[in-house]
Amino acid sequence: MEELKGCPACESNFNAFITCKDFTVSGEYFTVNQCVECGLKFTSPRPAEAEIGRYYQSQDYISHSNKNNDGIGKLYAAVRQFAVYQKVKLIMYLVPRGSQIVDLGAGNGYFVKQLKASGYNASGFEPSDDARKVAQTDFDIEIEALERFQEVEMQSVKCITLWHVLEHIHSLKKTLSDIHSKLTAGGYLIIAVPNPESYDAKHYKEYWAAYDVPRHLYHFSAGSITKLLAQSGFQLKEKKPMLFDSTYVALLSEKYKSGKLSLPQLLKGLWFGFISNVNGFLFTKNFSSHIYIFKKQN
Repeated sequence: MEELKGCPACESNFNAFITCKDFTVSGEYFTVNQCVECGLKFTSPRPAEAEIGRYYQSQDYISHSNKNNDGIGKLYAAVRQFAVYQKVKLIMYLVPRGSQIVDLGAGNGYFVKQLKASGYNASGFEPSDDARKVAQTDFDIEIEALERFQEVEMQSVKCITLWHVLEHIHSLKKTLSDIHSKLTAGGYLIIAVPNPESYDAKHYKEYWAAYDVPRHLYHFSAGSITKLLAQSGFQLKEKKPMLFDSTYVALLSEKYKSGKLSLPQLLKGLWFGFISNVNGFLFTKNFSSHIYIFKKQN
């Protein structure tokens, strides 16, 4: 395990915030800390980059697979197609067809496949060998190893996307620097991450599924991610909610809290997911997950 001595964003001091269990793989407990200066929450101690792979070895980690064996997996699969449609629609709003788009942490390649079908010059990069194999076998899409992102020459990348990826990356500042150097002037960086300031996060506390320790190394609020990206040469242009995430996360949180997802837990998860979105719309503007649209500053 590696133990951080300062905030990974601003190197300031930090305090312990909450202790969470890894419900997906190991059953181990990890501490989520909070920076006293910029407010970033982050997991420490955490597995080193060379050892974290074993914490992804689970059939339940469905973003890397194409399986939907249980109720939550089936919900994820059902929502995925609509969510990808919305993502492509967002890309079309920002950049014209034919533009070069890069998806980092491309998982099983489903989003890259839809970008290509919509007329974009799209490529994906993913660290998981298993996920890249799924992309090839299930979707006939070739996804590159993540380390190839630094090696491949790119002339005019208009947009780079990280859909629930930035929270997984050990080398946070270096990755953002690499992204900045690859993007063309005025290019867009789209980042989707869970929001620990949401109603569902505060309701479920240590059972909130989107803490997902130790795979989630960082837990970004709107304020902390905006400060971090400003340091790396990006300006926030827009913040959008991911409305389906509250239901998915609430259902998974209910499963973690009770150890099962029977009818009462299912109904509670649906209710608290709904309430989280209502709370975001009417009061706080904080949703279970946000999409942040950043623009590269020259």
